[in-house]
Amino acid sequence: MGRESPEVQGLFDLIAECLPLAIGLDATVFRSAGVKYANEKDFISGEGAGYNGGRWNRPGIKAVYASLDLVTAAKESFQEFARYGFKITYIQPRVMAGARVKVHRLLDLADAKIRRKLGFRLDELTREDWAAIQSGGEESWTQAIGRGCRAGGFEGLLAPSARHRPGNNVVVFPDKLGSDSSVDLIAQDELPPHPSKWTK
Repeated sequence: MGRESPEVQGLFDLIAECLPLAIGLDATVFRSAGVKYANEKDFISGEGAGYNGGRWNRPGIKAVYASLDLVTAAKESFQEFARYGFKITYIQPRVMAGARVKVHRLLDLADAKIRRKLGFRLDELTREDWAAIQSGGEESWTQAIGRGCRAGGFEGLLAPSARHRPGNNVVVFPDKLGSDSSVDLIAQDELPPHPSKWTK
């Protein structure tokens, strides 16, 4: 990739300055996935987000998205159907599962002081139409923040949910986890088998 624009580089510099303010998280988180991807190999691989992109990562960057509570996880899951215009009657089966996340360096975007330092209001982060921006061939500001986290030494970020205002999401970049950090599925042996093991 070429040199960053002055605006993006400035954002990256501000994010790097926040590293001493990084927070840790040791908690159970929740995420939902379609049955095809709700297996031990795929559920927390980050590959789906890496392929499609997401609010906090552009395509090519793996990211594991999860919520700190079940209600937020369910509403975040439904947004995929809403985005593509599917009606409630077309919803396919999904699997909700928990994971234990232990990380030490998250950028805390739920903290208003951090948002002010980076120059963003809460509504700018939660209402940005990152999907439309990405479809237009550009990187959204939220995706740039995620990329800046990776460059600045963070393992991920904590951010207010755009779908359930009281809720918060955690986004972890698997390739940036420290040796003492982890994301582990709960009851992983109870998840559906990988599609390669499905009977034909």
